[in-house]
Order: sequence, then C-alpha cells, then structure tokens
Amino acid sequence: MRVIQTTASKMRYLFLGQFVSQVGENIARVALLYYIYRETHSVGAVALTGVLQNLPPLLLSPVTGALFDHHDKRSVLLVLDLFRTLLSLAIPVLYLFHFLTIASVEVIVLLTTVCSGAFGPGLYSFIPSILEKSNPEEILKANSTIQTTGNAGVLIGPLLGGALLTTVAAPLVMGVASVTFLFSVIFLWKIRTTASEESSVFPKKPLSFGKLLGVEGAREIFRSGELMESFAIYAVFGFLIIPLTLLLPELVADRLGSGGMAFGGLLTSFGVGQLAMSVLMSRGLLKKKEQGDKMAPLALLASSGMIFFLGNASNNAEAFFEAFFIGGLLSVIHPVVHAKVFCLTPKSALGSVMSLLSAGFLLLASVGSALLPALTGQLGISRTFEVLGAVSLVSGLFFLAQPVSFFRKQKSQRMLSDHSYPRRIENVYQD
Repeated sequence: MRVIQTTASKMRYLFLGQFVSQVGENIARVALLYYIYRETHSVGAVALTGVLQNLPPLLLSPVTGALFDHHDKRSVLLVLDLFRTLLSLAIPVLYLFHFLTIASVEVIVLLTTVCSGAFGPGLYSFIPSILEKSNPEEILKANSTIQTTGNAGVLIGPLLGGALLTTVAAPLVMGVASVTFLFSVIFLWKIRTTASEESSVFPKKPLSFGKLLGVEGAREIFRSGELMESFAIYAVFGFLIIPLTLLLPELVADRLGSGGMAFGGLLTSFGVGQLAMSVLMSRGLLKKKEQGDKMAPLALLASSGMIFFLGNASNNAEAFFEAFFIGGLLSVIHPVVHAKVFCLTPKSALGSVMSLLSAGFLLLASVGSALLPALTGQLGISRTFEVLGAVSLVSGLFFLAQPVSFFRKQKSQRMLSDHSYPRRIENVYQD
C-alpha cells in the first residue's frame, strides 16, 4: 500500500537538503580560497576564482531556466546534484594521486559553478510544486524558511571549514562538499511529486532557440509591471550586497586597523542578522499585502543609513552592530521578491523568470564589484560605503514613491492564467 507523502514531509526533505548542501558548499569555498592563495600568493588568482564562480550562472541562466520549465524540476535538480557530487569528489582524488594543479582546480570550480548556478533558481521554482496550497502566504513562508536554512549553512560552513583546515589538507576539505551534495541527492530523491504537481519528465514542447535564450521569461517580466518592479529591486539588491561583502576586508584593515579575527566577527554579525530576519519572515512577520509591497523599498531605505555608518565606524563593536542590521534589513528583499514573482508568473515560465531574476542580480553585482577598485582608489573606503548607502537610499525612495505610476501602469492588473496560481498578488498576505 502506497503511503501518501504530506506537504510538510516534502518541505522537510527540501529544507534538510538545502541546509547540508549549503554547509558543504561553504566549507569547500573557504578551503578553495585558502588553497588558491596558499599555492599562488596572488590576489589576482583569488579574484579569477571569484569570476569563475559568477560568470557561468550569468551566461547560462536563460538556458537553465528553459530546461526547468520544460522538464520535471525534481529530476533536473537530482542530475545537477549528482554532477556536483562527482565534481567535488574529483579534487581530493586528484590530490591523493598527485595530479592536482591550479588549472585543474579552476576547471572543476567552473564546472561545479555551472551546476550550482542552475541549482539555485531551479530549487526555488520547485517550491510551489510541492506546496499543498500554492497561495502567496505559504510561498512567502516557504521561501523565508529555505533562506533560513541556507543562511544557517552559510554561518556553519565557514566555521567548520576553518576548523578542518587546521588539521586536514585543503583539497581533502574541499571533498567534504561531495558528501553533503550526496545527502542532498538522497533528500531530493525522497520527495515524491505527482503528475498534477509536476509536468512529464520529457518536454511537452520542443525547446525553441528563443526559449533557450530566455525570451519566454523576458516576455513575462516585461508584460507585468509588478514583475518589472521586482526584477529591478532584486538587481539593486545584487548591486549592494556583493560589493558590501567584498569591501569588508579592506574596511577591517584600513578603517578599523584590525586583523582576521575582526573580519570573521564582521562576517558573522552580517550572517547572524540575515539569519535572524529570515527566521522572523518564516514565522509570518508580514501579515498584510500592503506591508509586503512596502517592505523591500523600506529595507533599502533603512539599510542606507547603516551602510553609511558602517563605512565610518570607529571601532569593532560599532561595526559589528551595524553589520548585523545591514544583513538583517537586506535579507528581507530575497523572500519578498521571490514570493511576489511566484504569484505573478505562470508555472510554465517560472524557471525562465527565476533564472533571469538571478541573472539580473549577478549582472548588477558584477558591475558593482567591477567599480570597487576605482571607487576605493579615488574616494577611499569610507566614501565608497557612502556611495553604496546613497544608492540604497535613492533606490528605496524611488520604489517607495512610485509603486503604481512607473512600473505598474503596465499590464500588471491582468488576471493570471489557469496554469498559474489560483490567487492574485493582492492576496499575498492575509489579515
């Protein structure tokens, strides 16, 4: 007799898989950067590794989005996780047989990032398929909870990675990720979806060249003013969050005059703020639709002052306090934007839209990161933080003041098709 799997059970497996994979991914990231710098003593080599981790998701996002829209999402996620498992295992194997080189590590990192870059948007587009009630309130809570598990992994992973590096060679530490990815495969395998929840394993329609380029997702975004607004907010989020984290080492060294311990404390404060806010969001912090509409712009607005103060911090305690609030405020944006996108996008195009959303984030993050050397060279570290604070302030004011006239005068009031969610975005939050 077949046992019917509950929605809670499915979500539990999904959250556990996300948690263990995030822990492993962050253990491997710490070990990777340590290994690259130790072997080359070159900041440029470390920067190249960062480029290799961001470029594939940006370039391949339309293709991966189309694949998720035309295939069973769970099956694609399983394949990606299996590839990540094998690729992560390759590094310690090559090391043990004395074949590991910097070039081979960079190639493996590139291939792994292709899988991880596709896995993230695909995982979020898979969430509505396993929710018992695909209403916006449940989607928001699910997004917030999965962000909470991800943030917990981001906090725990570097701590474990640093501890392991004291006794174990870096390539062997990188291999720990293969074990966690394997656990993620097991948890995904345990999730059972029905025909009504997912499409066939095989494509319903042939994949056209236009769909592979993300045309379908772009059409959905530009058709809806609210989707355009969400896309723009998430891109600004990328422009802020990635450059901010890249500036932290220089802030610690030049402004605070501290060392690695202070840098670790600053990152931890930032991460704890993210984790605390995502927990509150998963507990139903927002109850009304009006709160959700204003929450992302208000987060940009409030974080602008904290970014300004962080750049002018005079001691470690002050910097830790401000980093905590910046992490918490900016982490509001991710679940709010994702929940709104889920509610406004037909399921048939959700993978493409999510991948383009991720591409917009990465594109603006790359632009912001590329501007940092010029900004810090010309203005100094404190003024650069002030520039980012000004961007956050102006963006928050713009999105707060123009909720209707700029973006939503488009076709944002259209009813969703039968293949989309049963309720409109006006019902995102329940009284």
